Amino acid sequence: MRSRFSAYATQQYQYILDTYAQSQRDTLSVKELQQSDKETTWLRLQIVNCPDDHTVEFKAYSKFQNQFNLLHEISIFTLENQHWMYKEGELLADTGQVKLNRNDQCLCGSGKKYKKCCI
Repeated sequence: MRSRFSAYATQQYQYILDTYAQSQRDTLSVKELQQSDKETTWLRLQIVNCPDDHTVEFKAYSKFQNQFNLLHEISIFTLENQHWMYKEGELLADTGQVKLNRNDQCLCGSGKKYKKCCI
């Protein structure tokens, strides 16, 4: 999960495609991944829960067109050729735009107030 987040943050779309399960990989392309992530800045990943070997609940914070967003998902991975591959995910209800006040802690994880960080 962390490596996929890092790949999104550094725009390594071939790696992202390579870490999808074969059943998903056949319907995607690097160009489609790149287009869907265009202008998104990934800020922080928070692992919420890992109840078993193949399930990860996480929160990923991003910025798109000067709006902060939360992607809260339960991801399912499958073991293929001794590598964990992303199979599917379920978005949770709080996924969407995040409203911040100037004095709120910044979502990037710096520990600073929003007004002194990513504003």
